[in-house]
Amino acid sequence: MIEIDSVTVIYNKGTVDEKLALHDISLKVYEGEFLVVVGSNGAGKSTLLKLLVGDVKPFKGICKVAGRFVKPEKTFKMTSIVCQDPNQGVFPNLTVEENLILSRRKGLRGFGFGKIDRQSLELLASTEMGLEKDLKRKASKLSGGQKQALAMVMAVSSNPKLLLLDEHTAALDPKSTEKIMELTERINRELGTTIIMITHDMNLAEQFGTAVLIMEEGKICAKIDKSKQKVIASQLKAMIRSTMLTTTG
Repeated sequence: MIEIDSVTVIYNKGTVDEKLALHDISLKVYEGEFLVVVGSNGAGKSTLLKLLVGDVKPFKGICKVAGRFVKPEKTFKMTSIVCQDPNQGVFPNLTVEENLILSRRKGLRGFGFGKIDRQSLELLASTEMGLEKDLKRKASKLSGGQKQALAMVMAVSSNPKLLLLDEHTAALDPKSTEKIMELTERINRELGTTIIMITHDMNLAEQFGTAVLIMEEGKICAKIDKSKQKVIASQLKAMIRSTMLTTTG
């Protein structure tokens, strides 16, 4: 699904603000995997996501998604992203229904025609937030948890191959976080969507995902397959917690 080979990313190359963001990293993520990425601030986590959507280009090395070299115009339809701020993932002046119709079309062409697909309605209902019964409500009137649930369903309504989650529960209360993580797992399990999730919450890192990627100073320290958790459970927790100790937010 994802192939990163010897990639280095440098911001502001040749200036006084030059910064080495990723240093010679290699990574494979398989189809249907749920990869949780942890690391302190500046570890390169967000740059990794930017690399996968084509917002940054490698100084050297290659990056492919679904066998294609990453270019924004090529990866747009097969990749979706949900960010930390619930307001960034929805159109506040549109209703829940209008948001879903628009997101399914991945653009404005044809907006106003069509229906909400069954999959989206079922995912909305599974969150138990009442959104499927309140489709005419404007997104601006929703709670933070409801907005993020809507953003998640919107993100997968076009059936992307890859879903990127950039601390998508960080701004939510514990109850909403629980609901959103249940939805995240359901998307991975039932739709087979490959997921890469960044988090600063070590409890989420230990509890969710099929593998954990630990980053520090632009490098990959380890990728741990959680199917082998019986053997490496204590090692996994120790590494995650050690990484989180240096995190400030």
